Amino acid sequence: MELLKNLLQYLPYILLFAIATMLIYGWGLWRSLHQKQDLNNLLTSKGISKIKKELKRNGKMTKKELADCIQGLTAQQPFSKQRIGVTNPTQFLDSLLPYMERQEMITKTKEHGKVYYYLIH
Repeated sequence: MELLKNLLQYLPYILLFAIATMLIYGWGLWRSLHQKQDLNNLLTSKGISKIKKELKRNGKMTKKELADCIQGLTAQQPFSKQRIGVTNPTQFLDSLLPYMERQEMITKTKEHGKVYYYLIH
């Protein structure tokens, strides 16, 4: 009888501990499943910021000049060892620049046979 009474006294604490463990495990699992997409989004965001900053500073730039600016750009989530980086700047710009044009952040013009990108104010 005394054993049953002790067990019933601690049962809510055991259940709360089990629920907390399940929540923490579930959050970690969800985070690991979405980590690659989150890193890609973070790198894209950092790339856009870097390009906007360089275009603001220099006025107009070619794709080659922009590629030099984002070479070696990396992104990392807080509390994580996983990191993503730009290894092929031209390929990264091939997806990023059209997106920025569609969002009306930048525009491109052709002058003297070269394509230049401008920041839209």
